[in-house]
Amino acid sequence: VTRRVTIPYTRVGIMGGVMLGLGRALGETMAVTFVIGNAHRISASLFAPGTTISATIANEFTEADGAIYTSSLVALGLILFIITFIILALARYMLLRIDSRTGA
Repeated sequence: VTRRVTIPYTRVGIMGGVMLGLGRALGETMAVTFVIGNAHRISASLFAPGTTISATIANEFTEADGAIYTSSLVALGLILFIITFIILALARYMLLRIDSRTGA
């Protein structure tokens, strides 16, 4: 019953919730910073410490003393906005395709 009735009619809502959660996770700053170690280096292992774009902006914006430094952080913010916009646009497109297929 669940597989043939419930899932097909709730697929749009489930996908919307997953994509909304992904969009929120992209912008999450401090919780992710504490968990992943806040290390500014690229390592070969996924389990090594790292950092995110939003954590870099939050941690370094108060130390930005020059125009280039501030501009670089603003550019990182723009990159984060573009990535988030693309992911949410793709999610919207996927939801429209699923919705048109199910006819709901």
